[in-house]
Amino acid sequence: MIPRVAPSSPHRVGADRAPVITGLGLVTPLGLGAWQTASALLAGRTTADRLAELPEDTDPVSLARATGGSAFGAFSAVDPAVDLAERAAREALYDAGLDPGAAPCIVASSKGAVMALLDERRPERRAACAAMSPHGYLCHHLRERVGLAEARSVVAACATGIAALHHAWREIVDGRAERVLVVAVESALHPLFVWSYRRLGVLAPTPPGAAAQEHVARPLDRRRNGFTLCECAAAVMIESSEASTRRRAKHVHGRLLGAAMGSHAFDMVRSPERFDTLTRLARAVTPAETPISLLHPHATGTQDNDERELAALAAALGERTRETPVYAAKGAFGHPLGAAGVVNAVLGCLFARIGERPPMPWLDEPIECAFPLAREKSMVAPGAQLCVAAGFGGHVGAVCFSAGD
Repeated sequence: MIPRVAPSSPHRVGADRAPVITGLGLVTPLGLGAWQTASALLAGRTTADRLAELPEDTDPVSLARATGGSAFGAFSAVDPAVDLAERAAREALYDAGLDPGAAPCIVASSKGAVMALLDERRPERRAACAAMSPHGYLCHHLRERVGLAEARSVVAACATGIAALHHAWREIVDGRAERVLVVAVESALHPLFVWSYRRLGVLAPTPPGAAAQEHVARPLDRRRNGFTLCECAAAVMIESSEASTRRRAKHVHGRLLGAAMGSHAFDMVRSPERFDTLTRLARAVTPAETPISLLHPHATGTQDNDERELAALAAALGERTRETPVYAAKGAFGHPLGAAGVVNAVLGCLFARIGERPPMPWLDEPIECAFPLAREKSMVAPGAQLCVAAGFGGHVGAVCFSAGD
């Protein structure tokens, strides 16, 4: 099948409409705020550190919740995705210095408020979620809690976050909005999903059949054998350069250079051997000759994906590949699923401001590729950063941004 690509013509945007990132929010199992998470990553912490405290025969669901759960998600009165999304959204709004009603909101989640739909203990909540759909339920409660003027959702499996960034990009460069709040969230540590991923063969080893201490994600490593799951939320406030300048935004974390979405209907789960769509997307969003200071691959840590993905990205970047460092966040705190693209964008902005890329302590035997893979932390030089994502069913996305002020 011929791959389909929807590029965003990133290099023909007027200076006044060029999108910039003015607010960041992030909640992960390693921190309840953006800078707290960044600090933990730079210190080399991972959720695998928690495994030593668990019995060897911990069941897969308890294991996923113990390693990938965020502090307060399990005790939500509505749905943990709503709680996580609210926290990230409020942090991004505060960071940007804007009121909740200042921008429409695009909510990115592959599963929405699915825990409410699956909660048999609360039939009234389950019925409301079924009537509105998990994504409608998430948008409704997030809008009501935060006071947003508008909230709507996009869904593209694990490329959902980048799809939302692409939508926001288009609205700003086309002049349909001055600013857009993008909120990405995932909270689905439910037996239905844990056992489904295990049956698909994409989850890192779990009991029965392996000790709990073997449940480690090792993206970009030869020993990789699947990903771990986590609860995450990330948010970015994106504005036109004109709007941010007019209101004298207190800081600009990054400048969006391009965003694009495509599809490659090769297999429901596996990446294609030649990932041509990813190559085309990366070329479409990355300005020619611009140095890439950091690559954020999708890097699921599954046996089929990582080498194929990096080969496709190397084909896109050409000679720049040898000088492009790589960071795979899923090895530190698990797979954020549909939130992955926005999580990586937030992390990239933070790393650029700090000037460092965290270590990857799981990387003992790096895979063979054209990129310089390093276990230890390294400097992040000035330049652009490239984030990519790929989802089950063929969804593919890419976004490129440079450092801010």
